[in-house]
Amino acid sequence: MKNVNLAVLALLLCGGVNAKESDFAEKVYVDAVKQIAEMQDNRVTFSDDVIITQGTIKIKADKVVVIRSGERGAEVMTAYGKPATFFQILDNGKPVNAHGDSIRYELKNRLVTITGNGELKQEDSQVNGDLIRYDIVKQKMIAESKGETNRVKTVFLPDQVENFDKPADKKQDK
Repeated sequence: MKNVNLAVLALLLCGGVNAKESDFAEKVYVDAVKQIAEMQDNRVTFSDDVIITQGTIKIKADKVVVIRSGERGAEVMTAYGKPATFFQILDNGKPVNAHGDSIRYELKNRLVTITGNGELKQEDSQVNGDLIRYDIVKQKMIAESKGETNRVKTVFLPDQVENFDKPADKKQDK
């Protein structure tokens, strides 16, 4: 039986942080060196330096498989790389960065699933795990690890570490 550690954390996106709604009204663009379309399977495979953009969302990978279930806007894109990366700027202007061996992006559900060496960062927080699910709309993240030796790891940085490179207040000169 697998020992799975489950951490349901709302840590990354606390407060009034919302996904950039305008991103979802944008077209999805895919740029790659190679494309193979399998019409009968509703599958398109892009390879070699693939870049997907939708508004501020940017996914980079070695290979991306797009499957359309028939409903427009319900495509599922799975990016593979060493690592595959995900980036988005939220409505508050703060970036979210993620990477892993694969990233599954469900357009209709606005769900990102990172598997294999996953990492999700936002501002002063970072989560690492074997599987990370990130609901863009709900700003909800679930991280899991496999087995007893791999664990979900979370890092919170205190304010003083975040501001270490800012000049000290010159009140001492009085």
